[in-house]
Amino acid sequence: MKTTENRILSLDIFRGLTIMSMIIVNTPGSWSYAYPILRHSEWNGCTPTDLVFPFFIFAMGFSAVLSINKRLQKGVPKQKLVFQLIRRSAIIFLLGLIINSFPFNDLANIRIPGVLQRIAIVNLICGLFLIYSDIKRIWYVSIVLLSGYWALMTLVPVPDFGPSNLEPTTNLAAWLDRLIIGKHVWEYTKLYDPEGILSTIPAIVSGFIGVLAGNSFMKLKDERDKLIYLLVFGNILIVCGMAFDWVFPINKQLWTSSYVLYTSGLAMVVLGTTFWLADIKRFRKFAPPFLAFGTNPIIAYFGSEIGIVIIGLIKIKTENGPISLYDWLFIQYQVIGLSPLNASLFGALLYTGFWLLVVGIMYRRHVIVKI
Repeated sequence: MKTTENRILSLDIFRGLTIMSMIIVNTPGSWSYAYPILRHSEWNGCTPTDLVFPFFIFAMGFSAVLSINKRLQKGVPKQKLVFQLIRRSAIIFLLGLIINSFPFNDLANIRIPGVLQRIAIVNLICGLFLIYSDIKRIWYVSIVLLSGYWALMTLVPVPDFGPSNLEPTTNLAAWLDRLIIGKHVWEYTKLYDPEGILSTIPAIVSGFIGVLAGNSFMKLKDERDKLIYLLVFGNILIVCGMAFDWVFPINKQLWTSSYVLYTSGLAMVVLGTTFWLADIKRFRKFAPPFLAFGTNPIIAYFGSEIGIVIIGLIKIKTENGPISLYDWLFIQYQVIGLSPLNASLFGALLYTGFWLLVVGIMYRRHVIVKI
C-alpha cells in the first residue's frame, strides 16, 4: 500500500497523472493546433483538460491530512508546523511569480496570480485549518464558501455594468480583478484572470474536499471500505455538481461551485480506481512513470514551464529569417509526415517524455525535493 517514507502509492500515482497531464496540455507543439480533448472549455462546460488543475488541488488537500496529522501525532509543536507551512506556501508562490516573470524582461507588468500562486494559497489555508480547527468545521466552512460564492456571483450587481452576470469580462470576479490587480492579470485575457482573487475562494473548497476525503479515507481500516467510500461519495459529488450546473454553470475559469463539486467527485472516482488497481489488485506495472512525476510534482511543473519558455527564446536561422526553436521543432515534426494536429501532440509528448526522464532519474535515486 505504501512506498518509501510511508507515502500512499495510489495517491502518488494520482498526483503524477495530474502533473503529466498538466505538462502535456500546457506544452503543445503549437497552440494553434490541439485536439479538443487537450483544450480547455472556451467558457462553460468541462473537458478532460479542465480536470487537471482541480485534481492536483484535491490531491494536495488529501496529502496534507497525511503529513500534518502525522506530525501532530508525533508531538511537533503547532507553531513549528505553521512556520513550515508558511515557508512552503511562500516558496511555491514565489516559484509561480518566477514562472510569470521569466525571462525577467517586463517586471513592471508581471502577472501576479497563477497556478502555483493559487496552489500556495490553498495549501496555506488547508494546512491552517488542519492544525487549528476540526473536520466538522471544515464541512461547515466549505458549504458557506460554495453557497456564498454562488450568491456573490449570481445575485450581487456588478459596479459599472449593472445586474449580476456570468459573462467573461463583465462578471463580479472580473471586475474585482481589474479593480485590485489591474494590469497584472493574464496577458491573454487582459480584463480578468482565470486564477483571480474571487475565484480562489471556491478553489479553497477543492482543497478542503481533498482534506475531508483524506481524513475519512485514513480513518477506515478495511481496503474495501476505503474503495467504497471514494467511489460512492465521488459519484454523489458528481451528481450534485451536475445538478448545481442548472443554476451556476460548471466553469473552470470562474471555478464555480458546481465545478468544485463535479471535479472533486471525479477526482475521488479516479483516485478510487487507482487505489483499486494499485493497492487492492496490486497491479502496478503501469505505475513507475506516474510515481516519478508524483513524488516530485512541483519540480516537474516548475521545470517544464521554465523550459518551454527557454525553447521559445532560442532562435534558429531559416531561409525566411530567424524563428524560435519552439516553432522550428513544430515544422520538423510536420516534415517527417505528421499532420499539424499530430505534430502538436507529438511535440507535447516528446517534451513530457524529456521531463519523465528527469524525474525518472530522481525517482530511481530516491531523490525527493521537499519544499
